[in-house]
Amino acid sequence: MRSKILFVIIVITILITSCSGLTKEKIIEKTQKSINNIKTYQSRVEVEIFGNNGSQLYQIEQAYKEGAFRLETISPSHLAGKVVIIKDNRAKIYHPSFEQSIIIENFTQNREEFMFLGDFITWNIQGVDEVQEETREGQKYYVFTKEFDEGGNIYHHKLSVWVDKKIFLPKYIEIFDIKGNIRVKINILDLKVNHSIEDQLFTQE
Repeated sequence: MRSKILFVIIVITILITSCSGLTKEKIIEKTQKSINNIKTYQSRVEVEIFGNNGSQLYQIEQAYKEGAFRLETISPSHLAGKVVIIKDNRAKIYHPSFEQSIIIENFTQNREEFMFLGDFITWNIQGVDEVQEETREGQKYYVFTKEFDEGGNIYHHKLSVWVDKKIFLPKYIEIFDIKGNIRVKINILDLKVNHSIEDQLFTQE
């Protein structure tokens, strides 16, 4: 009888393992490795911010190279052409409406800015609460879920990151408030990783 029970347990274990393919720890390890291996990237990012009276969609062109970031707003129209360059804790912000640049020394990002910029390079995902497998628009993803520390912003309570199962890099990022309502939705488009990018894009002079 015991041998039969043991056999059933082994079969069930094999079936469960074959469905997911990888353990939670291995998925996290492979994703963290893919993120750590990024030296450069370029992408177009769609960011939708949800408020109590509706939402606003932003489109931003991003570039990253060895610790330096460049973000250029494409839309909405009143922000089109705004450029932010972040390098060595120094930020340069250019807005075409003012036709001048602002330099911020000792620049630091808070949580909201961090998520808005889509900066996943410095993420440490070891502390995620849950990893699930989901399908979205016909593509398969690992979904990482993590709650922010208690006492934080009630509008940024839980983070959900959809990781492409083929390349182990983020595709969608979503932030929910303490009531479970979505507050930020990020879609990373046309991602190019570890290709040549001119240093001139990150000049702050």
